[in-house]
Amino acid sequence: MNRIVKLVFVFLFFIVNINADVLTLDDYMELVLKNNNEIKSIQSNIDAVKGKLAQIEMVYSYSLSAGASYADDKSGRPFSILGRPDEVKNFAYDATVNKMFGLGTQVSLGLNGSHSDSNFANNAMDFNVIDIAPFVKLQQSLWKDINGGSTKASIAKAKSSAKSTLYLLEYQKQNALLNATMAYWNLSYAKTLVGFRKNALSRVQKISDWNQKRFNMDLVEKSDLLQSQAAVKLGNLSLKVAYQQENKANRALNQFLSISDVIVKYDVEKFEEKGQIFNSDYKPEKNCTRLDVLSSLEDVNNTMYDQIANKKTSGADLVLNAQFALNGVDQDFEFVRDNLTKVERPSYSLGLRYNLPLNFKLRNILNQGYEAAKISAQKKAEYLSIKENNDWQQLLDDWNDAKLKNILAVEIEEIQKQRKQEDEVLLKTGRTTTYLVLQTEQVLDDSMLTVFDSILELIRISETAKIFYDYSFELKIN
Repeated sequence: MNRIVKLVFVFLFFIVNINADVLTLDDYMELVLKNNNEIKSIQSNIDAVKGKLAQIEMVYSYSLSAGASYADDKSGRPFSILGRPDEVKNFAYDATVNKMFGLGTQVSLGLNGSHSDSNFANNAMDFNVIDIAPFVKLQQSLWKDINGGSTKASIAKAKSSAKSTLYLLEYQKQNALLNATMAYWNLSYAKTLVGFRKNALSRVQKISDWNQKRFNMDLVEKSDLLQSQAAVKLGNLSLKVAYQQENKANRALNQFLSISDVIVKYDVEKFEEKGQIFNSDYKPEKNCTRLDVLSSLEDVNNTMYDQIANKKTSGADLVLNAQFALNGVDQDFEFVRDNLTKVERPSYSLGLRYNLPLNFKLRNILNQGYEAAKISAQKKAEYLSIKENNDWQQLLDDWNDAKLKNILAVEIEEIQKQRKQEDEVLLKTGRTTTYLVLQTEQVLDDSMLTVFDSILELIRISETAKIFYDYSFELKIN
């Protein structure tokens, strides 16, 4: 009964797999990009960094500041010379538009206004003043920010830092994509391995059945029967291990699809067919620099701009200030009779201010720190550049070794298949032993597994080269 149940289960499993849709690698990777939480998290970080890049340019953006105030003063100031007023009311307001230009010039265009109303009861006098003064103000650093030096260095530093972060995030994303790709091919390999173990078990089962018949006819020794039965047990064990590997591969694939299940509802491409392209002159190509190296190069730029910005901001500076204002004042004095006065006069101001920090020892320590940071970044970039070159050369060596291994493994497999056929004939004629035939079977299995392993290795190398060294990614930061 149990045997019938097992046969039904195997039949249903076979039908399900026959009817399952084949999920191509490209379609699978689209699902991964859409559903995988790890990759979505990395992509969100990438979008967040790009979004924050706009903040870097805010220093050059227009800004508006405006305010107003009202005062009701009975203290008598500042008109005590005229006699203490009963009350002074004042309403003041201002609005300014500010803009920083690329040369480091800060320009402000604004308006100041006020309305004062003072009542002097003892002197029978009212004093009302309305003052409106539009102005243009300019400020320019003549040392630190001449031609925008300090500001441009700070912006360049921020951009380099952002680029370095983005390159590392994209590199992290590439690693996740490679793992997802290999999860796909590992499942294909695991499914192929299950089929391979089934065929191997079928072959040794035939030998065992044949030995059982001959043993019943007293034509072989019991040791031959036991050897073949042990081979069947070993074949069952290998098949069970293959199913376990397939379950692990199923979980790994579902993990990248954010599915919590051991059952994969899709079939996958045959990885042996993928290996056919390696029979041509295909060879991995390096068409770009690996992203972790690009990140380290941006780190070098970051420390260089950081050092420049520090020298400019921590040193002496000479600042030019200039302002032009057009004052328009309406004054209304009321004594015994009305007296209305209007004044409109421009005003100019020009000034220089020199600033010198006196913490010379601290500045020297800071400069040494920035110089050490730059050297550290340079050495790391040199290390990663050499490592990338060595990794690429090793990848090519691994490719050549795996391709040669695949060619030899295929040739050995063909030879072992011929040997197996010859041993089967010899076994039937009694000219060889079960032990030698089972050895032939084992050697054939090993040669076939070597072919599978070499194909999977070629796929891994090919995908690694394509993802890390032949990508079309372009980072654009204005």
